[in-house]
Amino acid sequence: MKVNSLLSFLRELFEIEALPDYQDVVRRNFEDFIAQRQFNSNQILFLRTVQNVFLKKRRLEVADLYEEPLDRFGEDAVDRWFSEEQVDELIDFTERFVA
Repeated sequence: MKVNSLLSFLRELFEIEALPDYQDVVRRNFEDFIAQRQFNSNQILFLRTVQNVFLKKRRLEVADLYEEPLDRFGEDAVDRWFSEEQVDELIDFTERFVA
């Protein structure tokens, strides 16, 4: 059996379909993170891309926000669209999901 997270393994092992997998948990929490703040459309699009990067890498560091594919928004998108406090908050938020 091949799974991509502990949650997926437990769901398969105990046949609990109602148990969400890692990706679902991360996606739901990113949606809540975005909904609880007043971001503009550019910020939301950027954060959804951050979510995809995070799901692929399973971690996020500040340097990742300036690299591919996030650099497609412009080299300084993070600096233009987010305060230093917002970036710190985002990094802290993602640390809860490090697998």
